[in-house]
Amino acid sequence: MRSDLFKYSIYFLLAAFFVLLVQLYFPKPINWKRNFNTQSKDPYGLYVFDKELPKLLNNQNIKKTAQSPYEFIHQEPSLANQTTTFLLIENSKHHDKSSVDVLLEKVKEGSDLVIASESYFPTELLKSLQLKKINVYKRNFHFVHPQFAKDTLSIRDNYHNAFLTKNPKNHQIIGKLDNELSFISTKYGKGTVYLSSTPILLTNYYLLNDNEHFSSFTEGFAAILKNKNIVWFDVNHPGYVADEQSILRVMFQHKSLRFAWYTLLFGLILYIIFYGKRKQRIVPIIEPLKNTTVEYVETIGNLYYQENDHTALLNKQIKFVLHHIRSNWHLPTHNLDDVFKLKLQQKTQADIKEINEFVAFIEQFNPDKKYTQGELLSFNQLLEKLNINYGTVRK
Repeated sequence: MRSDLFKYSIYFLLAAFFVLLVQLYFPKPINWKRNFNTQSKDPYGLYVFDKELPKLLNNQNIKKTAQSPYEFIHQEPSLANQTTTFLLIENSKHHDKSSVDVLLEKVKEGSDLVIASESYFPTELLKSLQLKKINVYKRNFHFVHPQFAKDTLSIRDNYHNAFLTKNPKNHQIIGKLDNELSFISTKYGKGTVYLSSTPILLTNYYLLNDNEHFSSFTEGFAAILKNKNIVWFDVNHPGYVADEQSILRVMFQHKSLRFAWYTLLFGLILYIIFYGKRKQRIVPIIEPLKNTTVEYVETIGNLYYQENDHTALLNKQIKFVLHHIRSNWHLPTHNLDDVFKLKLQQKTQADIKEINEFVAFIEQFNPDKKYTQGELLSFNQLLEKLNINYGTVRK
């Protein structure tokens, strides 16, 4: 046992050493997944934007929270006033109906709402603003508002969302993807709602790109955050997130720890499989219990027959026969009338004479009368003519 444990320990150390070499000498592949994570330095993370945004705002307070808008506004009502801008960047997790309703209510009272998303906009919000989202394949973004730069920004990715509206006068166009509405503002009550379908331009890849002036989009985006207080609903901000309270959440956040965890689980499964094969015992064959009901009935029947108690045996047989007719042929036996006789004939295909004899015998049977062996045999012969066999063997 000790030698096996030592051997498996050596195997585990060799595997761990091999994984360490792979991690050290092989370059980490670039993750091009669009995560929009403020903690991520991947191309499509928001790490740079998160660090640069405070520098672009003048004497403005930024508060980041992992709570939903509904929870935050009810817990800190002092920040949800007319001098607040609510910011959501690719944050569909907080687009539930309760949060959208409370945000629109605050905008109606004078706050601003800024949503930058390329995957999802709340249906209730679009309906309230009389907008419709469409999918477009465009690459060139440019500002149309005179307040912002006129640079045309060529986006690397060509799948985005745009907006349609039946009432263009109700909206102010800030930017377009070619000729489609991409960045708009809409007055709602005393406040304003800003919608942008190109949050991709806020990611690390574009902000660190020296070939084009993508920083102009970030500057224009920051310019619409005019209020004194900015509340950024960031699901990746360290804090309470209801569905990320697993004790392994730290391990799953890092690829190396996650890979080590999966390796450990895989090794344990292999150990259990091979160790279980060596320790498995022979399972004895247990024969199922025999059904002795029929044998018991035959024994009791033979007992009545040997004791010449033909009356009791006939009484038992009549009960079994009627039970057989009810359970197997689904015929009620409480009234042995002409209807019963007709249905019984259809089931048995016997002559009506034999049906009448069968019914007459049952109706005239008297348990106080002493019956002979001949009458018992006659009743059994009558059952055979009616094809009534309620058991496997009948003596």
